[in-house]
Amino acid sequence: MPSSTQPPSKTPPPEDSLKPIPAFYCCYLLRSTVRHASLYIGSTPDPARRLAQHNGDKNGGAKRTSREKLRPWEMVAIVSGFMSRAGALQFEWAWQHTRDSRHAGIQEMNSAQASNVRTCPRTGKEIRRPAKPGTSLSNILANLHLLLRSTYFSAWPLEVRFFAPDVYRAWQGWVDRADGLLSDGIKVVVDFKPDVVRDVEREMMGGGTGSVSSLDIGYDRFKTYVEKTQFLLGDGERVACGVCRGMINLRDDIVVVCSHDVCHCACHLLCLSSRFLEGEELHSKLVPTGGKCPACRLRLEWPVLMKEITLRLRGESEVKKLFRRRGGRGSFKKPDLSPSEDESDASKDNTDAETVDMTSCDELGEEDGLQGEPMSETDFRGNIDSDDDSVRTITPRFKRYTQSERSTKAEERKPKHGVVADSFDWDDVEIID
Repeated sequence: MPSSTQPPSKTPPPEDSLKPIPAFYCCYLLRSTVRHASLYIGSTPDPARRLAQHNGDKNGGAKRTSREKLRPWEMVAIVSGFMSRAGALQFEWAWQHTRDSRHAGIQEMNSAQASNVRTCPRTGKEIRRPAKPGTSLSNILANLHLLLRSTYFSAWPLEVRFFAPDVYRAWQGWVDRADGLLSDGIKVVVDFKPDVVRDVEREMMGGGTGSVSSLDIGYDRFKTYVEKTQFLLGDGERVACGVCRGMINLRDDIVVVCSHDVCHCACHLLCLSSRFLEGEELHSKLVPTGGKCPACRLRLEWPVLMKEITLRLRGESEVKKLFRRRGGRGSFKKPDLSPSEDESDASKDNTDAETVDMTSCDELGEEDGLQGEPMSETDFRGNIDSDDDSVRTITPRFKRYTQSERSTKAEERKPKHGVVADSFDWDDVEIID
């Protein structure tokens, strides 16, 4: 038997731990445009694609949203800013099962469910009418507000975005009555026109897609940032830490670079985090939310810095995709989503269409993204544009000839009288030894 004094053998880290922080991952709230009482909660790295799946425009989607009598669905709100896929799934489960979640206090949960005051989504006025626990829009928004105020989730850099004006009015009605306030790190954003969208306009927008399709879900916004860090840390020059003024070991130290384009400040990770924590005056916290750059004195968001670090150290393939051009000049490849970062899917049936789909997050649907394969030599026809966003290997068609065949081909290639050879004909190009 091995000695008890020997250290335990190191096990390889899980695959997810070696990936960069996701560019985007969110939990969303769906509502049927036919029956507003039918709601659904899920999570996805691509809201526009997921909405198309729920509406039957693409393969996939949940069983509970496949009823034709409830389609089309609209995405009325999302919660984004998760630093990992696991974190998004944790929040999704807690939102679906708030009463059973350890992040919701028993007293607060009971007070929220016992209240018979609801907000009318259309007018924003308070109405006194009891509802089934966890089934109405007001209760779902109350549970969302309760989770965002919890000790666990309130420290996360989350953002709540509303796409429907009536849902935002219902949210505001609950915020005015809630006992507690959201932390400063939680952002609430509205993403709709000031005027209420009419039903006819919603139908023309394809089932209430709204601004979901315009969300930035890739790493494109980090392109300039990554270019700057590669230039600053890859030229071989000695770089001093902006906090401790000590020299940075580019080989071993984890380096944080200012995210602003005009600043080239670089710091040790621990030095900058300690400086930010001292500025926040919260010594009990382990991870800061942000702070001022030691050089340019501009505001730095900690999640943005960490995304760039993990993208630089763990996302070699993502960086290659980010800088790879596709088609014409200035056109870049859309980031692909790996199958392991797919949405959570529904597998359980509800007896009432008005209830929220409380499906477990354990069952995950498969990613239906296009998976490209390298093109063979015979497939190449000089056209590099394709509906498939995957990378394709383009190989010109070359054919080798023997010495006798070369002579025969040379005789055939001699221009006849009055005929001009096309200088751009490369179908039978020769290989000259």
